[in-house]
Amino acid sequence: AQASGYAGQVKCRKHGERYIEFKCRFCCEVATFFCFGHTHFCEGCHLKWTQGAHTKPASLVKPCACQEKHPPSGTTAASEHCYGCSLCRIATKDSAPI
Repeated sequence: AQASGYAGQVKCRKHGERYIEFKCRFCCEVATFFCFGHTHFCEGCHLKWTQGAHTKPASLVKPCACQEKHPPSGTTAASEHCYGCSLCRIATKDSAPI
């Protein structure tokens, strides 16, 4: 019961849309904010963005620190990625965080 990628329908066959997780556009953390209708942010990157990093978005980009396959972090829509359904991930990976 995996979700499809960002470009397609983002819906788990078992749990719907409610538990879908996206990566932060700028790093590998799970996104907690969705801004401007197109950008996913984690808590840390969102805070830095509001404190002035929006003038230099590339300053937020961090190298991959996770074991998930995803596009490289960056400043464009190509860096958006759906991690899938958090409930399915927890069930299949013994509650391992991303």
